Amino acid sequence: MKTVLQVLEATEGGTRRHLRDLVGALDPAAFRCALAVSCRRDPDFQADLAAWRARGLAVTELAMRRGVSPFADLAALAGLVGCVRRVRPDLIHAHSAKAGALARAAGALCRVPVVYTPHAFPFLMEGGPRRRAFYRWVERLARRGTAVVIAVSREEEAAALALGYARERVVLIPNGVAPCEAGEVVIRDTAALRVGFVGRLTRQKGPDLLLDAMQEVVVHLPHVRVVFYGDGPMAAPLRARAEQGPLANPARFAGPFAQSDAVSLLRGVDVAVVPSRWEGCPYVLLEAFQAGVPVVAAAVGGVIDLVRHGENGLCVPPEDPEALGDALLTLLRDAVLRRKLAEQGRATLAALTLAQMVSRVEQVYRGVCGEPPTAAAAR
Repeated sequence: MKTVLQVLEATEGGTRRHLRDLVGALDPAAFRCALAVSCRRDPDFQADLAAWRARGLAVTELAMRRGVSPFADLAALAGLVGCVRRVRPDLIHAHSAKAGALARAAGALCRVPVVYTPHAFPFLMEGGPRRRAFYRWVERLARRGTAVVIAVSREEEAAALALGYARERVVLIPNGVAPCEAGEVVIRDTAALRVGFVGRLTRQKGPDLLLDAMQEVVVHLPHVRVVFYGDGPMAAPLRARAEQGPLANPARFAGPFAQSDAVSLLRGVDVAVVPSRWEGCPYVLLEAFQAGVPVVAAAVGGVIDLVRHGENGLCVPPEDPEALGDALLTLLRDAVLRRKLAEQGRATLAALTLAQMVSRVEQVYRGVCGEPPTAAAAR
């Protein structure tokens, strides 16, 4: 049995979901997990920690900060090195940029190989040229301490190769989801259709772009409604904007939700919108496919790997509320198209299962530890 130390700072949203699914589905006869995580971003992450501890997993909390903070980063590195020496893992799997930087430094100091999943490199995110150049420099510096990069999107895969990683050290493994009973695809053909946003109300996720697009939609289809499920720093400004314009009645802000409720919430809308400015491999798209809801999404990151325009969803240029509004009008006016996209979205999930994702990650672990591939992974 091999011990894997999972390290995560970005304990919210998709990275939190990814880690929880991965740790829960790894073969317990082959891999034992320990965790080094930060709860600074999301105090609710304590529930995940409690569940892992109840399973007997070793969990270490570290005060990792998202941004660059030399003193705090050195303290976090010292804590992580201590954790590695206690756990004595066969390999470290780091998730997200800050955990990736700290884990690769700790791995080098303790002579432990590191697998790194960026979940979107920081230089692929929004930022000025100096900031992006700095993060590229950090990532290039950390290459020697990286055994394998697991990319969750083709954009991330291409970015890793551009950093100078050898082809055999970059593996593309998109996110996957476990099967769920979401019922038949239901397409409503009434005037009171609902557009839905499910996610954090942050600049990255682009809820402001959807709000802009909906102002044009309700001019043509005044009975359409839009609901925002989620919370975040943009919640209050978005509510204020909606109350001052034509969306005062059509827009509703439903507040925070449990991630386990995402599919059922999406079942209650007629079109799901993912207007993000950047992404890794967004779980909300997979959840919309599970719910049997047609999707309109900005063509960023892993979105373009998942959505085939006109086949299982509609893609629009990023940061283009006019194009987003036009796509919404097209879908809202065409029940036949909504059904086609929803049904094809469901079909897409056959290649995006949690079992497939975990099997491929296990194969990476075995390769890093010098073990031969299993028959299942080889297939």
